[in-house]
Amino acid sequence: MNQPGRFSGLTDVRGDGAITIPESVLNQLGLEPDDRLLFQLKGEHIVASKVKEGDKE
Repeated sequence: MNQPGRFSGLTDVRGDGAITIPESVLNQLGLEPDDRLLFQLKGEHIVASKVKEGDKE
């Protein structure tokens, strides 16, 4: 996973399904509290994308 131009972090899934996004990932994506994320399954991978303000659900 440590390919040039990529970053990763390891986290756990809590019993209620909540996850903590590693600070390095938050910083790299410029995520702030109350930002929204879209989760998509791509095969066996989860892809999370920041939802821009004004985007429809």
